[in-house]
Amino acid sequence: MRLFVLLTITINLTFALSFNEAKNIENSQGILASLNSYKALAEQDNTDAIFRLAMIYANGKEIEQSLSTSKDYLEKGSQLKHNKSTYYLGKLYLSKKSPYYNIKKAFNTFLEAANREYAPAQNMIGQFLLTGTVVETDYKKAVSYFEKASKQGDINAHCNLAFMYASGKGVFPNFGRAHQFAKEGLQKKNKRCQKVWEDYNLSKYDKDKGWKFNFYTKPSE
Repeated sequence: MRLFVLLTITINLTFALSFNEAKNIENSQGILASLNSYKALAEQDNTDAIFRLAMIYANGKEIEQSLSTSKDYLEKGSQLKHNKSTYYLGKLYLSKKSPYYNIKKAFNTFLEAANREYAPAQNMIGQFLLTGTVVETDYKKAVSYFEKASKQGDINAHCNLAFMYASGKGVFPNFGRAHQFAKEGLQKKNKRCQKVWEDYNLSKYDKDKGWKFNFYTKPSE
């Protein structure tokens, strides 16, 4: 009887935990100690816990790596419209090292999150359109997706826009604007921005003073 009471108390406490409390357990006691708390929260459709479990099983630190279990959690999070889960599910399909590699599924998965205005996914769709992967090449549409992501402050989208303005793909060439888009990424050592900066020698161009960069870094209203 006492054992039953103790188990009941333990279960109730586990279900009462918040995600932050579960994360504190992980930080102080390790992943194994926090697993049951995360799983209990996941059963309650807590998307933060679902995503954390996906990352735990993908990384395989302290526990055996299981991409299939990670995928299951990402799919669950995605079904609950958790954008980060959807995005990482897309990345799983996109990786040639993954047993689930499927470029068409990757595109459609990113598109789901992009349609929910998730900036990293919008940037990815822009890259598909830029390279003509899965879909036909469309530079103007690519610019549109990069702009949507850039308005939310996505630095990778800034770097892609720098490339579009430097190369004149989908927009009229504007090296000053390319300079402006690439500068922050250059300072943060973003490889895409570094490459655009060097390939087009953007250091010799002044920024486009007639155009306000922060129009793009503010979220759409």
